[in-house]
Amino acid sequence: MGEIRGELHRIRGPHLTEMIYASLPITTRCLKRGDLLVIPINILYSVEKPEYSASQGDIVYEPNSKSLIIPLRSTTFDNKVARIGKIVNNFPLFEQLKGSTGIRLERFE
Repeated sequence: MGEIRGELHRIRGPHLTEMIYASLPITTRCLKRGDLLVIPINILYSVEKPEYSASQGDIVYEPNSKSLIIPLRSTTFDNKVARIGKIVNNFPLFEQLKGSTGIRLERFE
């Protein structure tokens, strides 16, 4: 469908972002659930700087589901999450996704 770029902010969760970065590339399926895009990554780690809210386009790690979550609208969570990055371009492409879609997360130098 296209390419979307995001960036991880190491200062928000240094150990977690290093673990995610080291495991790239990841090929999985993303699930669109309401205003959330859920990307299972199967990495279990605690939240280093916990928060309960996220803005549109943030990249959030949710430890209970071992997933990256991208809110399509600003939202609050019931559980602690870690905001570890941000989508930097082509965000409207997420609106076109339906249900479950194959996705590949990879490094961009």
